Amino acid sequence: MKTWIYTKRNLKELLSDPLSLIFTIGLPAFLLVFMVSLNKSLQFNEAFKVENFVPSTIIFSYSFLTMFSGMLVAKDRSSSFLSRMFVSPLKAHNYILGYIIPILMIALIQSIILYSIGFVVGLSFSINILLSIPFLLFISLLFVSFGLLLGSILKDQQVGPVASILIQVVAFLSGMWFSLNLVGGAFEVIGNILPFSHAVNLLKYVLNGNYNKIGFPILVISIYTIVVLFFAILTFKKNMKK
Repeated sequence: MKTWIYTKRNLKELLSDPLSLIFTIGLPAFLLVFMVSLNKSLQFNEAFKVENFVPSTIIFSYSFLTMFSGMLVAKDRSSSFLSRMFVSPLKAHNYILGYIIPILMIALIQSIILYSIGFVVGLSFSINILLSIPFLLFISLLFVSFGLLLGSILKDQQVGPVASILIQVVAFLSGMWFSLNLVGGAFEVIGNILPFSHAVNLLKYVLNGNYNKIGFPILVISIYTIVVLFFAILTFKKNMKK
């Protein structure tokens, strides 16, 4: 109940800025419609086929969750809201879950909207789309963890620029615009070290029913999520002690 009360407060804070939420969903939706439609006419890139670009766009949309969650935590810190809340009976896990749950709810809404747009531009419905929901929440937790970490170590005005860099990294190193294999070299190596291309591949495998290939992407994403979330919680607890 304590966690749920704090969750509702954070959800209200996120919904109090509807323009940012519209942009978070609107930009990926525009890219999805524009690039898939353009590719149908020109047939110039395999990555822009609807069955490939829908998963990539969903993962790209999750990068904005990092900015949202990071700015929310940093704003609470800079406004001394958390300092006042720390005298309450809430524990560290209540605060962390209170930040994570509303962001995951937004991630679910993002996924539903982008899937719906995908159906309009030619994505075929299958049972794998429904089965992908738990994997989507699993992937979105990675981006929320990055946000919690940034919000715990950076000031309010610093989170936006740093998160914007992460958004660009996701766009260019996830295989969203082109296959990493086509570029090769250090670009491909760095892309494979980071978890974002594995997140895109995981979603593609699930949608295509290739469940025998999902083990390695899940492993990579799990390691990153556990490590980032660990340092986010550790930093948050240090702030509580201060």
